[in-house]
Amino acid sequence: MNTLTSRCASGLIALVLLSACATQETGTADAAAGASGAAPGSLVANGKLTTEGEARRERAFKAYQAGNKALAYSEWLGLAEQGYSESQFNISVMDSDGDTGTPNVARALVWLHKAADGNYPEAQFQLAQRYNKGDGVAKDVPKALLYWRKCAALGEKRCAFNAGVALAGGLGVAQDEAAARILFAEAGSGAGALVSAQSELGKMYLQDNKERDFVKARQWLEQAAAGNDAQAQYNLALIYSNGYGVKADKRKALGLYQRAARQGEPMALNNLGAAYRFGEGVPKDQKKAHDMFKQAHDAGNMQATVNLADMTFKGWGVRANKTGAAELYKAAADAGHPAGRCRYAQALRHGDGVTRNPAQANRLQEAANNANAPCDSDAPLGEYLLNRRVKGRN
Repeated sequence: MNTLTSRCASGLIALVLLSACATQETGTADAAAGASGAAPGSLVANGKLTTEGEARRERAFKAYQAGNKALAYSEWLGLAEQGYSESQFNISVMDSDGDTGTPNVARALVWLHKAADGNYPEAQFQLAQRYNKGDGVAKDVPKALLYWRKCAALGEKRCAFNAGVALAGGLGVAQDEAAARILFAEAGSGAGALVSAQSELGKMYLQDNKERDFVKARQWLEQAAAGNDAQAQYNLALIYSNGYGVKADKRKALGLYQRAARQGEPMALNNLGAAYRFGEGVPKDQKKAHDMFKQAHDAGNMQATVNLADMTFKGWGVRANKTGAAELYKAAADAGHPAGRCRYAQALRHGDGVTRNPAQANRLQEAANNANAPCDSDAPLGEYLLNRRVKGRN
């Protein structure tokens, strides 16, 4: 394979690594087919390489491996000028990287467009990435989606996945969850299946109120969890913990939370912390619970922030610190977390770790209630935490 690609190598130009990487190519060399009816001196005929075209392609590859980039460029350029999309892509990469002089992004984009429009999947993928990020071109997510869908139709699973992400979330394009599910299924099936696509599809079937299907959710999440996807392990744990479409199995759920937590998955860390806090399926261990809540909090999980604040307020697994707890409650409240708003309202009403402010407490209590999180800030926080078993799971 004589193509510069990011599929198997770091960056786009490590050709020496590419002999072990199988990619889909257009215009694969077929000297006999290409030579039929070819004009003298032609390198490409009917989309195929002629005998001379194949020889130039090989010379270019060997020159690049030997570090003679000027010769490689010259050989590939002749093929690119006659419409061979693989070589157009290679020339684009060399122009972008400045392999034969100063980088020339404008010229690289011309060749990249030619290769993409010649149905070369890697070029379509790279061009879509540029349009999605606004890298060297004006940001244009609909155009990125167009190219992702083109290379997805050619079997490129990364393109199917990226298109699915954009459509599932309505990220710069109109949301289309039905199309996203189809694309994720394509990316997550067959040879080279993407675990990330399996995970996303499973999550959609688990969370989508309109198209919720616990059987399909479990089917896809089981595959992704086996592929060590931490988010899939967490979501699959939810299924077994709550008995969604399957007999509840707390032990299996706990094992999945543990696998996900070992990879630093914040929601799994939080839920596993809750298990250690209350001794559910594991020995009760307040110190371990505190440490897990801290890891999840550091990763941005607001439920864990509230749980960490509870532990800090009461001195469970750590020295009691009402001021530190109030700061944590405030952080969760500022992020819009309903339980955080309610706890901070309680702290403000009673002056626990923070200056009393009944007016602000009222506003936060109302915000929590409006988010369907019943809040009564009249109860002193210390009493509330001691007398109520607050599980604090995601």
